[in-house]
Amino acid sequence: MEYLKINQLQLEYQGEKLLYVDKLNVQDGQRIGLIGKNGTGKTTLFNVISQKPVVFSVTGQIQRNCQLAMVAQIISYGKQSGGERERQEIMTAMAQMRHSKNTLLLLDEPTSNLDIGQQQWLIEILNHLKNPYIVISHDRHFLTQTVNTIWYLNDKKVIAYKELFLNFEQDLKKRRENEAIQYHNQIKQIQKLKKAQQRKQQQVNRANRKKKPLSWSEWKNRDYGGKEKHLAHTQKIIKQRIKEETTNIVRPYIHKPMTLNNLKWQSSAISIKDNLLRIEPQKITIAQRELFTIATQLKLKTGQKVALTGPNGCGKSVFLSQIVAKTLAEWLNPQAKIGFFRQDFRQETKNKKTVLSEIMRLSLFDKTATLQFLGDLRLQPFLKTTICSLSGGQLVCYKLARVLLGQHDLLILDEPNNFLDLAAIKAVENFLNNYPFAVILVSHDQQFLTNLNFPTWKIKKQQLLLPESDSNQKSIQNNSELELLKFKLAKAISAPNVAIAEVQQLKQKITDLTLPK
Repeated sequence: MEYLKINQLQLEYQGEKLLYVDKLNVQDGQRIGLIGKNGTGKTTLFNVISQKPVVFSVTGQIQRNCQLAMVAQIISYGKQSGGERERQEIMTAMAQMRHSKNTLLLLDEPTSNLDIGQQQWLIEILNHLKNPYIVISHDRHFLTQTVNTIWYLNDKKVIAYKELFLNFEQDLKKRRENEAIQYHNQIKQIQKLKKAQQRKQQQVNRANRKKKPLSWSEWKNRDYGGKEKHLAHTQKIIKQRIKEETTNIVRPYIHKPMTLNNLKWQSSAISIKDNLLRIEPQKITIAQRELFTIATQLKLKTGQKVALTGPNGCGKSVFLSQIVAKTLAEWLNPQAKIGFFRQDFRQETKNKKTVLSEIMRLSLFDKTATLQFLGDLRLQPFLKTTICSLSGGQLVCYKLARVLLGQHDLLILDEPNNFLDLAAIKAVENFLNNYPFAVILVSHDQQFLTNLNFPTWKIKKQQLLLPESDSNQKSIQNNSELELLKFKLAKAISAPNVAIAEVQQLKQKITDLTLPK
């Protein structure tokens, strides 16, 4: 059965094309993942399919041979938690599908508010669902488990790929590599043509040079020979080819990961070996309600990174907020600067500074790296926009950039990857893996946590459980220390006021860490 058929659908706004779909359809057995950068029109396409009002001009055909059940993206939680609201909306859609067998399910970012257990619940529901569905998601683990077709929104077009998400990612990587090879071949071809043009120009100049035996009047009245005409014609053809090649060339996007060399020098009074944070054994409570117990003292050193996991409602966000507010039985190094990110959609109505000026004022990174990371978070078009004018999604990305790029010794991050697209999530992964200072991170994105591979503090059955102290964990801590030492050494060598003894001391510490024990 064909549930949905889209033919030559085009969305325009004030004469500008926003999105085009040539031909797409949804049939029995299809489990479709709609992916693409944020702001490119994925949710808008859902709204058009489900006949919700839009401000765009819509042309083309959408043939609906089914009922539609849509679960919209949930951002404002109200009194209920995001996970509770999301689960309730999904259950309502499932009940609707039971009453109408020919129903197409549309899910917009369904895992953003679900913890790992709830995500698994949704995966099992979808894998047992007989009806087709379309899901917008940036959760790689979820997409890997649930879809067999990709609708890829790129360059204002939607193209279908009948393959699993992992295969699509591998093919996309190969396509980008081939685009880079093709681009470099085009550059070489243009350079060859330019050299050929120069040679022909030199030949034309020599042919047009007056021959010594002839007078100027004889030279001017000479019969313009076939050789000279041929050279001029050949040069004209080459020039036209250079113009065509230059016009058609498309520079592929090449992402260059940020490195420690992009960091400005930050003088910190905190030593690598110093404790940054100690949290004493205690009960974590809110409004006299016990959330979980910390039975063993928690320690965090400079450069150490940990992930905090547990189901929704167990107290992770409360715990992070209380660390920052210093309301726990804790010790924080008095020199430490904390950067705290949490999901917060409240507008900054009074901040009339531009995104770029404010980020550059706070950033630990040089201008090139800062601009690159702002581009990774899709803030490039809004650099000159005042902060008070940003939309909700743009404001979340701005606040994340402000925390990650700021001059901090400890980052406390509550679900920093929520509402980011795939490319932005990968950029944040790379950033955190190379970040030389301490991090406490909460996330429900399983692939994100796997790729970071931080030691885990796990809240289970109202107890905070620490990872087993094994050689792997010690190796991770040593690597963090080594990264920070190398970073400090590079900056010390280039700084004119740093004493030679300090440089030698840093070199010795690096040697001590790298030598086999």
